[in-house]
Amino acid sequence: MKYSPPYGSSDPNAAYVDRNTAGAQSGSRVPAMAVEAAQREIVAVITDAGLTPDSADMTQLLQAIALKIAAATGGGAVENYLLMTQARARLPIFPEVLTSDGRLPVVSPSTGQIRVPAGYEFLHRGIFSVTTVQADFATAGNKTYHLRWSPTAGFALKDVSDLTYNSSSLAESSATFDSKYDDMLVSRVVTSSGNIPTITNLVNVARVIEEMTASGTITTLPYSNASEGSASIVYNLARTPKISVTPREINTGANEGGSFPSSSSHDHDFFLQTTAKTRYGATFRMLRDFSLNDFALNVVVFA
Repeated sequence: MKYSPPYGSSDPNAAYVDRNTAGAQSGSRVPAMAVEAAQREIVAVITDAGLTPDSADMTQLLQAIALKIAAATGGGAVENYLLMTQARARLPIFPEVLTSDGRLPVVSPSTGQIRVPAGYEFLHRGIFSVTTVQADFATAGNKTYHLRWSPTAGFALKDVSDLTYNSSSLAESSATFDSKYDDMLVSRVVTSSGNIPTITNLVNVARVIEEMTASGTITTLPYSNASEGSASIVYNLARTPKISVTPREINTGANEGGSFPSSSSHDHDFFLQTTAKTRYGATFRMLRDFSLNDFALNVVVFA
Protein backbone atom coordinates (compact mmCIF):
# COMPACT_ATOMS: atom_id res chain seq x y z
CA MET A 1 0.00 0.00 0.00
CA LYS A 2 1.28 3.46 -0.86
CA TYR A 3 0.86 6.38 1.52
CA SER A 4 -1.82 8.88 0.45
CA PRO A 5 -0.99 12.41 1.70
CA PRO A 6 -3.65 15.07 2.30
CA TYR A 7 -5.42 16.15 -0.83
CA GLY A 8 -3.70 19.00 -2.63
CA SER A 9 -0.34 18.57 -0.85
CA SER A 10 2.84 18.80 -2.92
CA ASP A 11 4.80 16.78 -0.31
CA PRO A 12 4.24 13.00 -0.82
CA ASN A 13 5.01 12.45 2.88
CA ALA A 14 2.96 15.36 4.26
CA ALA A 15 1.28 14.71 7.60
CA TYR A 16 -2.43 15.14 8.28
CA VAL A 17 -3.41 18.04 10.55
CA ASP A 18 -6.55 18.77 12.54
CA ARG A 19 -8.68 21.86 12.09
CA ASN A 20 -7.58 24.81 14.23
CA THR A 21 -10.57 27.16 14.53
CA ALA A 22 -8.82 29.72 16.71
CA GLY A 23 -5.92 29.90 14.31
CA ALA A 24 -8.19 29.96 11.28
CA GLN A 25 -6.54 26.82 9.90
CA SER A 26 -8.49 24.19 8.01
CA GLY A 27 -7.97 20.50 8.65
CA SER A 28 -6.45 18.26 6.03
CA ARG A 29 -8.70 17.14 3.20
CA VAL A 30 -8.69 13.35 3.06
CA PRO A 31 -8.44 11.74 -0.39
CA ALA A 32 -10.58 8.66 -1.02
CA MET A 33 -7.57 6.32 -1.32
CA ALA A 34 -6.39 7.20 2.19
CA VAL A 35 -9.54 5.54 3.50
CA GLU A 36 -10.10 2.85 0.89
CA ALA A 37 -6.53 1.53 0.54
CA ALA A 38 -6.07 0.87 4.27
CA GLN A 39 -9.37 -1.04 4.46
CA ARG A 40 -8.57 -3.13 1.39
CA GLU A 41 -5.10 -4.02 2.73
CA ILE A 42 -6.60 -5.17 6.03
CA VAL A 43 -9.41 -7.13 4.35
CA ALA A 44 -6.86 -8.83 2.09
CA VAL A 45 -4.99 -10.12 5.15
CA ILE A 46 -8.23 -11.27 6.82
CA THR A 47 -9.53 -13.19 3.80
CA ASP A 48 -6.12 -14.70 2.97
CA ALA A 49 -6.04 -16.16 6.48
CA GLY A 50 -9.34 -17.91 5.76
CA LEU A 51 -11.65 -15.61 7.71
CA THR A 52 -14.83 -13.95 6.48
CA PRO A 53 -14.81 -10.15 6.98
CA ASP A 54 -17.29 -9.19 9.72
CA SER A 55 -18.03 -5.55 10.54
CA ALA A 56 -19.05 -6.58 14.09
CA ASP A 57 -15.66 -8.14 14.90
CA MET A 58 -12.86 -5.63 15.45
CA THR A 59 -10.25 -8.32 16.19
CA GLN A 60 -10.11 -9.99 12.79
CA LEU A 61 -6.78 -8.47 11.75
CA LEU A 62 -5.24 -9.74 15.00
CA GLN A 63 -6.78 -13.19 14.41
CA ALA A 64 -5.48 -13.26 10.84
CA ILE A 65 -1.92 -12.42 11.93
CA ALA A 66 -2.02 -15.16 14.60
CA LEU A 67 -3.29 -17.67 12.02
CA LYS A 68 -0.51 -16.71 9.59
CA ILE A 69 2.15 -17.18 12.28
CA ALA A 70 0.68 -20.53 13.32
CA ALA A 71 0.61 -21.72 9.70
CA ALA A 72 4.27 -20.79 9.23
CA THR A 73 5.56 -22.23 12.51
CA GLY A 74 3.20 -25.08 13.29
CA GLY A 75 1.61 -23.28 16.20
CA GLY A 76 2.47 -23.75 19.85
CA ALA A 77 3.41 -21.56 22.76
CA VAL A 78 5.93 -18.80 22.24
CA GLU A 79 8.45 -20.47 24.55
CA ASN A 80 8.86 -23.19 21.91
CA TYR A 81 10.45 -20.76 19.47
CA LEU A 82 13.88 -19.26 19.17
CA LEU A 83 14.93 -16.02 17.50
CA MET A 84 17.92 -16.14 15.14
CA THR A 85 19.90 -13.92 17.52
CA GLN A 86 19.12 -16.30 20.39
CA ALA A 87 20.06 -19.36 18.32
CA ARG A 88 23.39 -17.79 17.35
CA ALA A 89 24.17 -17.31 21.03
CA ARG A 90 22.93 -20.67 22.34
CA LEU A 91 23.35 -23.54 19.88
CA PRO A 92 26.51 -25.52 20.80
CA ILE A 93 27.57 -26.13 17.19
CA PHE A 94 31.01 -25.47 15.72
CA PRO A 95 31.44 -23.42 12.51
CA GLU A 96 31.03 -25.42 9.31
CA VAL A 97 32.53 -24.40 5.98
CA LEU A 98 30.27 -25.58 3.15
CA THR A 99 32.96 -26.71 0.71
CA SER A 100 33.70 -30.30 -0.24
CA ASP A 101 36.62 -30.52 2.19
CA GLY A 102 35.41 -28.12 4.89
CA ARG A 103 38.14 -25.56 4.12
CA LEU A 104 38.03 -21.95 2.97
CA PRO A 105 40.53 -21.68 0.08
CA VAL A 106 42.61 -18.81 1.45
CA VAL A 107 45.43 -17.92 -0.96
CA SER A 108 48.45 -15.65 -1.30
CA PRO A 109 48.00 -13.46 -4.40
CA SER A 110 51.46 -11.90 -3.97
CA THR A 111 54.43 -11.65 -1.62
CA GLY A 112 53.42 -10.32 1.77
CA GLN A 113 49.70 -10.75 1.24
CA ILE A 114 46.97 -13.31 1.88
CA ARG A 115 43.43 -13.23 0.58
CA VAL A 116 40.09 -14.56 1.73
CA PRO A 117 38.21 -15.15 -1.54
CA ALA A 118 34.64 -14.02 -2.07
CA GLY A 119 31.59 -16.20 -2.57
CA TYR A 120 32.21 -19.05 -0.12
CA GLU A 121 29.60 -19.99 2.46
CA PHE A 122 29.89 -21.23 6.03
CA LEU A 123 27.45 -21.72 8.90
CA HIS A 124 27.72 -20.02 12.28
CA ARG A 125 26.22 -22.04 15.14
CA GLY A 126 24.79 -24.42 12.54
CA ILE A 127 22.00 -22.02 11.58
CA PHE A 128 23.23 -18.66 10.30
CA SER A 129 24.72 -18.57 6.80
CA VAL A 130 27.71 -16.30 6.14
CA THR A 131 29.03 -15.67 2.61
CA THR A 132 32.58 -14.39 2.31
CA VAL A 133 33.53 -11.16 0.61
CA GLN A 134 37.10 -10.64 -0.53
CA ALA A 135 39.41 -9.57 2.28
CA ASP A 136 43.16 -8.96 1.94
CA PHE A 137 45.71 -8.91 4.76
CA ALA A 138 49.35 -7.82 4.79
CA THR A 139 52.03 -10.01 6.40
CA ALA A 140 55.59 -9.47 7.62
CA GLY A 141 58.58 -11.78 7.19
CA ASN A 142 59.46 -14.58 9.62
CA LYS A 143 56.05 -14.60 11.25
CA THR A 144 53.38 -17.14 12.15
CA TYR A 145 49.78 -15.97 11.94
CA HIS A 146 46.32 -17.33 12.63
CA LEU A 147 43.54 -16.21 10.31
CA ARG A 148 40.32 -16.14 12.34
CA TRP A 149 36.65 -15.20 11.96
CA SER A 150 34.15 -14.15 14.59
CA PRO A 151 30.60 -12.75 14.31
CA THR A 152 31.68 -9.49 15.97
CA ALA A 153 35.03 -8.82 14.23
CA GLY A 154 34.71 -10.73 10.95
CA PHE A 155 38.01 -11.95 9.49
CA ALA A 156 41.21 -10.94 11.30
CA LEU A 157 44.86 -11.93 10.96
CA LYS A 158 46.48 -12.56 14.36
CA ASP A 159 50.23 -12.55 14.95
CA VAL A 160 51.01 -15.49 17.25
CA SER A 161 53.93 -13.54 18.79
CA ASP A 162 51.61 -10.65 19.72
CA LEU A 163 51.08 -10.75 23.49
CA THR A 164 47.65 -9.22 23.08
CA TYR A 165 46.64 -12.32 21.14
CA ASN A 166 48.93 -14.82 22.87
CA SER A 167 49.46 -13.45 26.37
CA SER A 168 50.95 -16.72 27.67
CA SER A 169 53.37 -17.15 24.73
CA LEU A 170 51.88 -20.55 23.94
CA ALA A 171 52.99 -22.67 21.01
CA GLU A 172 50.82 -21.81 18.00
CA SER A 173 49.68 -25.45 17.88
CA SER A 174 48.20 -25.18 21.38
CA ALA A 175 44.57 -26.26 21.65
CA THR A 176 43.89 -22.85 23.22
CA PHE A 177 43.76 -21.47 19.67
CA ASP A 178 41.36 -24.12 18.33
CA SER A 179 38.09 -23.06 16.70
CA LYS A 180 35.37 -22.24 19.21
CA TYR A 181 31.64 -21.85 18.62
CA ASP A 182 32.01 -18.11 17.99
CA ASP A 183 35.66 -17.93 16.96
CA MET A 184 36.73 -19.88 13.89
CA LEU A 185 40.39 -20.65 13.20
CA VAL A 186 40.48 -20.59 9.40
CA SER A 187 44.16 -20.94 8.46
CA ARG A 188 47.71 -20.98 9.71
CA VAL A 189 50.05 -18.64 7.81
CA VAL A 190 53.83 -18.94 8.10
CA THR A 191 56.03 -16.43 6.28
CA SER A 192 59.65 -16.81 5.19
CA SER A 193 62.40 -14.23 5.64
CA GLY A 194 61.40 -12.96 2.20
CA ASN A 195 57.77 -12.60 3.39
CA ILE A 196 56.46 -15.43 1.21
CA PRO A 197 53.40 -16.93 2.96
CA THR A 198 52.83 -20.67 3.33
CA ILE A 199 49.14 -21.20 4.08
CA THR A 200 47.64 -24.23 5.80
CA ASN A 201 43.86 -24.09 5.37
CA LEU A 202 42.12 -25.97 8.17
CA VAL A 203 39.01 -28.15 8.21
CA ASN A 204 36.06 -26.48 9.93
CA VAL A 205 33.06 -28.78 10.23
CA ALA A 206 30.58 -29.25 13.05
CA ARG A 207 31.68 -32.84 13.64
CA VAL A 208 34.83 -34.65 12.54
CA ILE A 209 34.94 -38.43 12.18
CA GLU A 210 37.64 -39.68 9.84
CA GLU A 211 39.40 -43.02 9.46
CA MET A 212 43.02 -42.92 8.31
CA THR A 213 46.00 -45.24 7.92
CA ALA A 214 49.44 -44.52 9.34
CA SER A 215 52.30 -46.60 7.96
CA GLY A 216 55.67 -46.99 9.64
CA THR A 217 59.06 -48.51 8.97
CA ILE A 218 60.69 -50.63 11.66
CA THR A 219 64.05 -50.02 13.28
CA THR A 220 65.25 -53.20 14.99
CA LEU A 221 66.29 -52.73 18.58
CA PRO A 222 69.81 -53.64 19.76
CA TYR A 223 68.60 -56.75 21.53
CA SER A 224 67.22 -59.72 19.58
CA ASN A 225 63.64 -60.50 18.72
CA ALA A 226 62.24 -56.99 19.11
CA SER A 227 61.21 -54.17 16.79
CA GLU A 228 60.45 -50.50 17.08
CA GLY A 229 59.15 -47.95 14.59
CA SER A 230 57.22 -44.70 14.24
CA ALA A 231 54.42 -43.51 11.96
CA SER A 232 52.57 -40.24 11.45
CA ILE A 233 49.45 -38.79 9.86
CA VAL A 234 48.45 -35.29 8.77
CA TYR A 235 44.84 -34.05 8.92
CA ASN A 236 45.00 -30.23 9.42
CA LEU A 237 41.86 -29.67 11.45
CA ALA A 238 40.71 -26.46 13.11
CA ARG A 239 40.28 -28.34 16.41
CA THR A 240 42.66 -30.71 18.20
CA PRO A 241 40.96 -34.10 17.88
CA LYS A 242 40.71 -37.23 19.95
CA ILE A 243 42.35 -40.26 18.37
CA SER A 244 41.74 -44.01 18.53
CA VAL A 245 44.64 -46.16 17.25
CA THR A 246 44.84 -49.90 16.62
CA PRO A 247 47.36 -52.03 14.65
CA ARG A 248 45.97 -52.71 11.22
CA GLU A 249 48.60 -54.80 9.48
CA ILE A 250 52.11 -56.05 10.12
CA ASN A 251 54.44 -57.26 7.38
CA THR A 252 56.88 -59.49 9.19
CA GLY A 253 60.43 -60.55 8.56
CA ALA A 254 61.70 -64.04 7.85
CA ASN A 255 60.87 -65.29 11.32
CA GLU A 256 57.11 -64.95 11.01
CA GLY A 257 54.46 -64.48 8.35
CA GLY A 258 50.89 -63.26 8.38
CA SER A 259 49.05 -60.19 9.58
CA PHE A 260 48.12 -58.71 12.93
CA PRO A 261 46.67 -60.38 14.85
CA SER A 262 47.52 -64.00 14.04
CA SER A 263 47.56 -67.18 16.06
CA SER A 264 51.11 -66.55 17.24
CA SER A 265 51.31 -65.54 20.88
CA HIS A 266 54.00 -63.02 19.94
CA ASP A 267 51.44 -60.93 18.06
CA HIS A 268 50.02 -59.67 21.33
CA ASP A 269 53.34 -58.55 22.79
CA PHE A 270 53.34 -54.96 21.58
CA PHE A 271 53.34 -51.41 22.93
CA LEU A 272 51.57 -48.63 21.03
CA GLN A 273 51.90 -44.97 22.01
CA THR A 274 50.72 -41.63 20.62
CA THR A 275 53.84 -39.53 21.05
CA ALA A 276 52.56 -36.23 19.64
CA LYS A 277 49.14 -34.84 18.69
CA THR A 278 48.08 -31.38 17.52
CA ARG A 279 45.34 -30.00 15.30
CA TYR A 280 47.64 -30.61 12.34
CA GLY A 281 48.64 -34.26 12.79
CA ALA A 282 49.85 -37.01 15.10
CA THR A 283 52.86 -39.30 15.54
CA PHE A 284 52.81 -42.84 16.91
CA ARG A 285 55.42 -45.24 18.31
CA MET A 286 55.16 -49.03 17.95
CA LEU A 287 57.27 -51.42 20.05
CA ARG A 288 56.89 -55.16 19.57
CA ASP A 289 58.47 -58.23 21.11
CA PHE A 290 59.20 -59.83 17.75
CA SER A 291 61.16 -58.96 14.64
CA LEU A 292 59.30 -57.45 11.66
CA ASN A 293 59.88 -55.07 8.78
CA ASP A 294 57.07 -52.51 8.82
CA PHE A 295 53.58 -51.93 10.14
CA ALA A 296 50.34 -50.00 9.60
CA LEU A 297 47.93 -48.48 12.07
CA ASN A 298 44.22 -47.88 11.80
CA VAL A 299 43.56 -44.38 13.12
CA VAL A 300 40.13 -42.88 13.82
CA VAL A 301 40.18 -39.10 14.26
CA PHE A 302 37.15 -37.41 15.82
CA ALA A 303 36.41 -33.95 17.18
